Amino acid sequence: MAKVAVEVPAALVRPLLETVLLLYRAALEALQSTLAAEGESLEEVVRQRERVREIDALLDQLGWPAPPGDEPRRLTGPAGPIDDALHGALIDAGERLAVACEASWRGEASEDSVRSAAREVIELDRLLRTRRCAGT
Repeated sequence: MAKVAVEVPAALVRPLLETVLLLYRAALEALQSTLAAEGESLEEVVRQRERVREIDALLDQLGWPAPPGDEPRRLTGPAGPIDDALHGALIDAGERLAVACEASWRGEASEDSVRSAAREVIELDRLLRTRRCAGT
């Protein structure tokens, strides 16, 4: 798989870290499930282990387990896990925007919360587009 690099602005490190932790949990569960399944091929176990290693490397690059700081991060590695993380973070940010819009409409949240959530969506979309334009 092609190796890529992405510069993650400091403001996006926390949401991206949250998504990568979800991906890590899912990869570990998939590996555990593969190991528990009878008749599963060795190739599948190796593939699942590699996925866990790739996501673990992203966690290291994001500075985990330390809390995200105020500095940007550079992610490098196979395109697949990085793209998965960017897409997942964008989907999560979109959901936060929808919640903020609904709360604002009901008068339960400020318009600033909507603008902040919208900025996060825009910045993640920009980061994903930049990654895509750089090629795989």
